[in-house]
Amino acid sequence: MELQAELRASIESLYETFSAYPLPRFTDPCLHCHTVEDEAKLHSMPLRDLGVAELRDYIADALLVWGGVTDFKHFLPRIYELYVTVPDPAMELLDPEMILSKFRYGQWRTWPLPEQLAVEAFLHALWGEILGTPPPADCFTDVESWLCAIAQAEDDLTPYLNQWINDQRLSASFALSSMLLSSAVARSGSTGRNAFWEDRGEQYAQVQHWIKTPAVFEKLERAHAASHGAPSESEFEAAMQILI
Repeated sequence: MELQAELRASIESLYETFSAYPLPRFTDPCLHCHTVEDEAKLHSMPLRDLGVAELRDYIADALLVWGGVTDFKHFLPRIYELYVTVPDPAMELLDPEMILSKFRYGQWRTWPLPEQLAVEAFLHALWGEILGTPPPADCFTDVESWLCAIAQAEDDLTPYLNQWINDQRLSASFALSSMLLSSAVARSGSTGRNAFWEDRGEQYAQVQHWIKTPAVFEKLERAHAASHGAPSESEFEAAMQILI
């Protein structure tokens, strides 16, 4: 992803905010799962220089069987900087739903307010970046996975749904059309539900309610008007049923 100014600034804010957490002498991995050599990779170079090879194992197991919240806060800025800059983060690191769930595991809504605000700013900047990315030709932007990923971190999706509605870029309208009308929405079966929604039922219900509001219809109509071959009413209704 080619980062825009807002997302770059939010990452720098993460570095500044979490700079108060130094690298501990030992990050306490489960030694049944990892080796001391694995742990030593985290000490092999300065934080901003750590790459996928050094951090992949830690990212996968952080807060589960490797270290605690204080350790995670030290690595947090680099983890999320890597995630938005490596060419294929889902393949090289983790699915977006899994990597953003680390915030919830770390109970980030109990952290000091400046830390919460820095994380919020990052999540909104990331969401804005997704909404501003036009779908590739003859393809789709899997915006539903990213929304599901944010739901792994946030209990209330309202600010992000409002951000989507208020985003006047055509790419944001096309992202909505993509989520509703692409066959990708149905990849998990007849309900179209991404498997990561399973334990985020309240957040999924928010999306279900929101998707049927007049503002969403208006935004979808804008996308159709700007494109050729808009779907018929019956096609649109069929797509709506996927999310209901």
